[in-house]
Amino acid sequence: MGKVIALLLVLGMIVPFGGCAVQAEPPVTETNIMETAESSAQAPAETQTALEGNLFLTVSSITFSQVGESEDVYLGLIPREQVTWESENPDVISVENGVLTAVGVGTTVIHASYGQREVSCTAGCLARTQEELDALDAEILSAPKRLPPDVDLSQPCTYFDNSAILGDSITSLLMQEESKQDYLGNMTFVARYGISILSLVRRYKNLYFQGREMHIEDIVAAADVERVYLMLGCLDFQFSQGRIQLMDNWEIMLDRIAEKAPDTEIVIITNIPGFTEETEPSSYNVAVADATTQLKQLAADRGYAVIDLGRYVQDHYGRMPAVYCYDEFHMNGEGSLAWIKLLRFYAQFEQEGGNLSSVSLS
Repeated sequence: MGKVIALLLVLGMIVPFGGCAVQAEPPVTETNIMETAESSAQAPAETQTALEGNLFLTVSSITFSQVGESEDVYLGLIPREQVTWESENPDVISVENGVLTAVGVGTTVIHASYGQREVSCTAGCLARTQEELDALDAEILSAPKRLPPDVDLSQPCTYFDNSAILGDSITSLLMQEESKQDYLGNMTFVARYGISILSLVRRYKNLYFQGREMHIEDIVAAADVERVYLMLGCLDFQFSQGRIQLMDNWEIMLDRIAEKAPDTEIVIITNIPGFTEETEPSSYNVAVADATTQLKQLAADRGYAVIDLGRYVQDHYGRMPAVYCYDEFHMNGEGSLAWIKLLRFYAQFEQEGGNLSSVSLS
């Protein structure tokens, strides 16, 4: 399946320059020294070089569960120390160099500005204590804790034209949503229901590409794209052997891909939690959270980029938000649209000079 993406800006600096002519230097006298000192004292301070590049916040909205929680939401191209930060209500959310901290209950707006550029997000906090949080309505607690950044999906997009995404049934549902709108340009989709990383590594169930069942590394090589997104593992969390061997199997699979397609850039997409009405963490969601931490480290060790989708598919108990739920493990159209927005956001970030591989994910 193919789709769309655009927007290209160049990251650079406005550097004043000019030519210099060689002149004979006057003799050094006491008068010259005094004049030079006086003129230096009267000269205006050097104007700071203006930087090009947009300000990027990783959320359009974030709602902390309890007072004391904090999160870094800045991903801009301008050094954060040169950005002006403001909270409309610092008694609710304070901000320092892009790090938000919940200090009270309520909602406010956070602004980041540099020159004529400005970006903002809403931020809030639900409760002061766990007891207060647990007493809130289920509808509030099952809402997404973070919303992806706002992006203009009406604009065409070519960023993904030389990319592929490989995955299981979660990706299949993304493909169905994407086919209605063409938000991702001509991205190639390769997805199959019932696929686990264990099955791919052990070769007993593979993906289909161009009408043939093929090993995953052979698909990546045959697709001949610059970048491949991998979103796999949902089924592995559902049985003990898959969970126990998950990270070892990730290593084996990535080694095979690197051998067959050494020049293809790999982007790993983290797994999403499952939906449940219980407030106690399910074994499935505990396994997803543990694996996410390990997966980020694996990607960092290999120099791969990570898109932390799971962070945006969380309610206040670490579950899949009710508004994104298709069933226990899969997202509906609204959830897939949040995923699309996240992909488009990082595409814009890279097109304007950012580097996804250098993004630090806690």
